[in-house]
Amino acid sequence: MTIGRTLTMLALLAGLPTPSAQAAPSNQFLAHLLGHLYPDGETFACFSRRYDDTYLAAHPGQNVVFAKALVSAHFRASSLDRKYDFYSYELGLAFRFRGRPETLTSSASCGDGRPKDSLRDGAVCAGPAGAPDAANGTARMRVAVAGDHSMVMTIPNGSDLWAPGPIEQRHDVVKNPFGLDDKVFRLDRTDVSQCEDLAFDRQKPLRAHEP
Repeated sequence: MTIGRTLTMLALLAGLPTPSAQAAPSNQFLAHLLGHLYPDGETFACFSRRYDDTYLAAHPGQNVVFAKALVSAHFRASSLDRKYDFYSYELGLAFRFRGRPETLTSSASCGDGRPKDSLRDGAVCAGPAGAPDAANGTARMRVAVAGDHSMVMTIPNGSDLWAPGPIEQRHDVVKNPFGLDDKVFRLDRTDVSQCEDLAFDRQKPLRAHEP
């Protein structure tokens, strides 16, 4: 019996991946952010924060009184070369502002591998929608891990947001409602059901992982 066949048999007996098995690429940042990262199906996590009156009184330049984000991730395998495999993920975003009763939303695309995500520096995302940055033609945001149950979301240049309404009928855009201090938001993990309304294109309830 060849060495390769022997290793394969031992791996099967031990319940381990065989030498020929192709593992999904690692993404420490995303695994830490979501709590667990699966090589199949979709993985979801919800983060939110409500700012109280004391905090807002100390930050008069902040217009945001509530923010939340749904992180949706899934593995994308390349049909040409496994070295091009990566995890694609996006954020559904919602904000409420001082003096506005409605919730405004947006989205951001992340995880295309450029630049590489890292546990230390986080990830750079394209979005949220609108408010293009003159330097690169698109609004940019950064997402980073903060401890085991929080994320930090940075939107340095503000953004236009979507007005309420069905996603397929949403044409109204609210011009950048962010204030001077609306740049960095630390959000805490909450039950994924709290982000149901941010799963814009889904027709069924959210679960943390759906294979």
